Amino acid sequence: MEELKRASIDSPALTAELLLGFVLGWDRVRLLSHAEQELDDASWYCLRRLIHRRANGEPLQYLTGEQEFFGLAFKVTPAVLIPRPETEILVEKAIDLIRNHSNSNARFVDIGTGSGCIAVSVAHHNPSLVGWAVDCSAIALKIGQENAKRHGVGNRIGFVQSNLLESFAQKPCLDFVFCNPPYVALDEYDTLPTEVKNHEPHEALFGGADGLDVYHRLVPEAAVRMVAGGYLLLEVGMGQASQVGQLIEKEGLSLQPVLSDLQGIPRCVIGQKISREK
Repeated sequence: MEELKRASIDSPALTAELLLGFVLGWDRVRLLSHAEQELDDASWYCLRRLIHRRANGEPLQYLTGEQEFFGLAFKVTPAVLIPRPETEILVEKAIDLIRNHSNSNARFVDIGTGSGCIAVSVAHHNPSLVGWAVDCSAIALKIGQENAKRHGVGNRIGFVQSNLLESFAQKPCLDFVFCNPPYVALDEYDTLPTEVKNHEPHEALFGGADGLDVYHRLVPEAAVRMVAGGYLLLEVGMGQASQVGQLIEKEGLSLQPVLSDLQGIPRCVIGQKISREK
């Protein structure tokens, strides 16, 4: 634990405890109730290596291979972004919209699915929902599939390797489109925590010079493919909500109230496709 303290790792005692539990395959309750348990040489060696790697900046989630999101445990590797609490805002809103949607056969697509945390969480809380999870990375799709199978929704989510929505017909066919795109501006690289910029996949972090590259491409693609009454839910970075909202309105979608995270940062921008029929 001293090595973690010297490296200024947040919550060093808890970090050491979590790594010990991972090495032993024990949950926290068992760990605390068997605090006197002595480790064999192999376990000590493994624990010391993990503590050293954490002290050198590797994210805890990549060391243990798991991150909790929306009450579910997701497998994560350096091939996918680590799920973050602010993304739960999008998921919570999506679940609410789906449950109140008039179409009981609604179809969704999650763009840039990564670990599958959005698609899997939404499907898990809507037992009849069917949809697709899209990513340009075959490795990420494999991880997403494993998480879908882990949580019993693998038979309701199709995993598709695609560049955004290119694999979907250019006609109304989707009720919900979700996306947590790469939205960090390139000139913000130096402001990121070392463990983020040195270990998480850059293709899932950076969205061009201003962070808006994916939004410029995705919003028009989604507008064409959404059915009347359908919703587009996008996570955005700090200061991006207004610009993304303008893109949504430019495509003729109705801009809905923006949702903020617990810090008050506008975090989820929503557009609805309104029927033009009279």
